[in-house]
Amino acid sequence: MLLNKLLVIAVATLMLAGCKKDDTEKIEMNEDWRFFRFSSCPAENHGNWQDTSFIAATADPNVIQQCLDQLAVPFDERNLFPLGLLANGSGGYNTNASHHFSWHLKEDDWELVEMSVEIYDGCAYSDAELGNYLENVQRYGGWSNRVLEEITFD
Repeated sequence: MLLNKLLVIAVATLMLAGCKKDDTEKIEMNEDWRFFRFSSCPAENHGNWQDTSFIAATADPNVIQQCLDQLAVPFDERNLFPLGLLANGSGGYNTNASHHFSWHLKEDDWELVEMSVEIYDGCAYSDAELGNYLENVQRYGGWSNRVLEEITFD
């Protein structure tokens, strides 16, 4: 009987230890922001479905128009990708299905570009060790990222 109680306590302790507090940075949503989902690396590149797309927000009318212009052409003709300053947390919106990223592009501090330096290229990994990347590289612009759709939140 004592062994059963100890086993229950041990299992409960392990379960509680495995629970992660939601430490996603909560930001106040700006009613002027528009949200766009971008493609990222295919799952076969890294093995995680979570890394196949991400969401960025902006109220910049020029960036919004660029996104809409890109969406008006076939996917294989889209030639612009987002490049911008990284920030901690998902921002409350940078998700892929149920997955919340540990980073987001800082709102209104990104643009669509045709090229950038290679250090900003890469995949939008869900398991990235962000601290060093935020401190040293500070920006993200995956060369193969393309706008997929505009997202609306209710």
